[in-house]
Amino acid sequence: MQRRSITPTLFLVAAIFSRPILPLLFRADCVCDPLNAFLDSLPLNRERTDQLLTLDGYQGRSYRVVTADGYVLKLYRIWRDQPPSPNSTQEAILLMHGILNSSADWLVLGPGKSLAYQLVDRGFDVWIANSRSSLNSHQHEKLCTCSKEFWDYSWHEIGYYDLAATIDKVLEKSQQPKLRLIVFSEGGGAGLVLLSTRPEYNDKLSSLEAMAPGAMVSNTWYRFLAGPLAKIPKVFKSLYALYSTNQVTVQACEREKIACTNVYYQIVAGESAGMNRSVVDRLYQSLPAGASMKEVQHYIQVIWSKRFAPYDYGWERNMELYGSKVPPEYPLDRITVPVNFHYGLADKIVDATGVEWVAAKLINSARVRMRAYDRLQHSDFIFGDAAHQLVYNEVIRWIME
Repeated sequence: MQRRSITPTLFLVAAIFSRPILPLLFRADCVCDPLNAFLDSLPLNRERTDQLLTLDGYQGRSYRVVTADGYVLKLYRIWRDQPPSPNSTQEAILLMHGILNSSADWLVLGPGKSLAYQLVDRGFDVWIANSRSSLNSHQHEKLCTCSKEFWDYSWHEIGYYDLAATIDKVLEKSQQPKLRLIVFSEGGGAGLVLLSTRPEYNDKLSSLEAMAPGAMVSNTWYRFLAGPLAKIPKVFKSLYALYSTNQVTVQACEREKIACTNVYYQIVAGESAGMNRSVVDRLYQSLPAGASMKEVQHYIQVIWSKRFAPYDYGWERNMELYGSKVPPEYPLDRITVPVNFHYGLADKIVDATGVEWVAAKLINSARVRMRAYDRLQHSDFIFGDAAHQLVYNEVIRWIME
């Protein structure tokens, strides 16, 4: 029997993959290795937030936000029938997502359930942010998105640069003196970074509403994974990004919907006490939304050091950046804005001990309130049925007091 040559197949595969990769590899303004060039070339569904808004009978407009270090972010303002007027007295509220999330995740539960929609229906001027990690942003004025330099950031930069630029844009466009900031997971850590390192932003907020805030996570149930995860960048040196879902994976899920739904449900529902399976159909087109490995490494450092502090680069560079061999802890005593914490006692990622530790450090906050939920796990705060039944009612009640 004649053996079939695989050469034509290899040429075909090479031709398909090289089309998007070669221009990136040989661009004059950046250098990208083949793996990241290929992963970065896969088409993204950057319009998932717009699609959900249309599907759910709401409207929105996106704004371009440029950070001080050159990242280009996508910010949404949403409404139901009419956009807020230029001289509107509606209170502005900004929602910031967590790691691997995006603006779309605030809409996944749908009308009457998602926090963003509930706030719109209550008459608030609602804005939804995207960090530099999100597939909705994923741009820079100078850096190539497949380059190591592009992904050289942690949640410190998301707080220090992204949240600051986004808050300024919301206040500029809404013409309001202050806004309320609602954060989830990593967004909570980023919010604390901003308010402690740039204390002038306390004057721009009416309050900080923190749901399962990812800050002091040293007691996380997953701390046993810190060691293996820390070794990944050392072994796989080109793995500096956790790329988002893309049109290739979405199309695969469309073809194998039952299998895809089962996988997503097992992963996400593993951190949920009451996630409805129907949510997955709205979820897989935008989750995961992307993150840098440095974000993960920064959390590993918090776990190991048991300190909520900036990124540890080693003694030599730490001396250059911080003036000390070890990064100083974030000065949480600089936070003066009222802070309301919502956290789950069954949360394996952001445990209650860590939230209570942060609250105790806010000695100069105008008010600190704590609301614990007995059975809630991490994903419940944004994807679980319990969110709109328990958490969001409390968040809205405290906002409207």
